[in-house]
Amino acid sequence: MTIATGRPARLYGLEHLRFLAAFAVLVHHILEEASGSPLALVAPSAQRIGACGVDIFFVISGLVMWHTTSGFSARTSAKGFVARRLTRIMPSYWACLAIVIALAASGLAYRHRPLDGVGIVESVLLLPPSASSGLIMGVSWTLVYELYFYAVCTAVLCLPWQRYRVAWIAALLAGVPIVLDLAGATTSARYYADPLVIEFVCGILLGAVSARLPAPGLRSRWLVLMACVALFGWASFASPDQTTSGLAPSFRWWAWGLPATLLVGAFIHAEDRGGRISRALTVLGNASYVLYLTHGFWINVFARAVKSGAFHSSVSLYLAAACVAGVAVAFALGLHLYLEKPALGWLTSKRSRVRQTAPGLS
Repeated sequence: MTIATGRPARLYGLEHLRFLAAFAVLVHHILEEASGSPLALVAPSAQRIGACGVDIFFVISGLVMWHTTSGFSARTSAKGFVARRLTRIMPSYWACLAIVIALAASGLAYRHRPLDGVGIVESVLLLPPSASSGLIMGVSWTLVYELYFYAVCTAVLCLPWQRYRVAWIAALLAGVPIVLDLAGATTSARYYADPLVIEFVCGILLGAVSARLPAPGLRSRWLVLMACVALFGWASFASPDQTTSGLAPSFRWWAWGLPATLLVGAFIHAEDRGGRISRALTVLGNASYVLYLTHGFWINVFARAVKSGAFHSSVSLYLAAACVAGVAVAFALGLHLYLEKPALGWLTSKRSRVRQTAPGLS
C-alpha cells in the first residue's frame, strides 16, 4: 500500500472515518449525560451506539501500524517508529491530563476524580489502573491499549523474522497477559487480555490484504457505511446488558469489531476528491484526536447544566446537546490548527535534527 516513491500513500478515507468515530463517541457521551434529566427521551440501548467509535479506532490503529511500517518491513526502524507514535499521542494527552488534574485539585471541576500518587503515575504513563477509581481521564483507557499496541509492534520490529511478524504480534498479544498473570501482575493481565485487542489484529490483517481489496465507488462506500451503522445499532439493542457505556467485551469484539473492520476496509482506498466536504472531513479527521481528548471538558459543562435543572423541555435539552457537540468540534478544530499542528511540526523537525546530528548519521 505504497506509492512509487516508496512513501506510504495518504489514507484520506481513514482520516474521514477517524472524525466520524470521534464524533460518534462525543454523541454517545452527550446522550449519557442527557439521560440524567427527567426530560430525556433516548433509551439506554440507543445511548451506547456511539461507543462503537472506539472499535473503529482500534481497527484503524492496527491498519495504520501496518501502513506506517510498510508491513513491518525490516527497513522500518523500531526506534524511529516508537518515537513517531509517542510524539503523536503523548504531548496532547499530557496537556489535557494536566488541565484535568489542575481542575480537580482546585475543586473547579472533576471533583469526583480522586487524586493520589499511584493514580497520577498510572495516568501519566498510561498503565492499566490498579485502583477501583480508574484513570484520571476517563477516555484514556483506550490510550492504555494504544500504548500497549505500540510496545508490541516495537518489539516485533526488533525481531529478524519479517515474514512471521504478524504471527508474532498475535502471539505477543495472547502471551503477554499470561506472562503478567504468572508474574503476579493480575490487574494488568486482565486489562491486556480484553478481547478488544482482537480488533487491533483485525486492522493489521486488513492492512496485509489491503493491496488486493477492490476499491469500491462512492455509492458502494455509503451503502457499506449504512449497513455497518445498522449492524452497530442491532448489536446495541440485542445486547442484554443495560449499561450505557458499551457492550460486554465477549460480545463487543465481534458484534462491533467485525462491522468496524468491514467499514474500515471499505474506506481504505477512498480518495480525496477535492470537494469542500472531502477537504473538511480531512481537516476534521486530523483534529479527531484532540476532539477525543477534549470533548470531556464540554461534556462536564453540559452535565452541570443537566444536574442544575436548567432545561424545561426535551426540545431545549437536545438543542443544548447539539450546541455542545458543535462547540466541542469547533474547539478541537481550533486547538488542532493553532496549537497541536504547529507543536507536532516543531517536535518532528527537532527529532529530525537530532537524528541528523547523531554520530554516524551526519
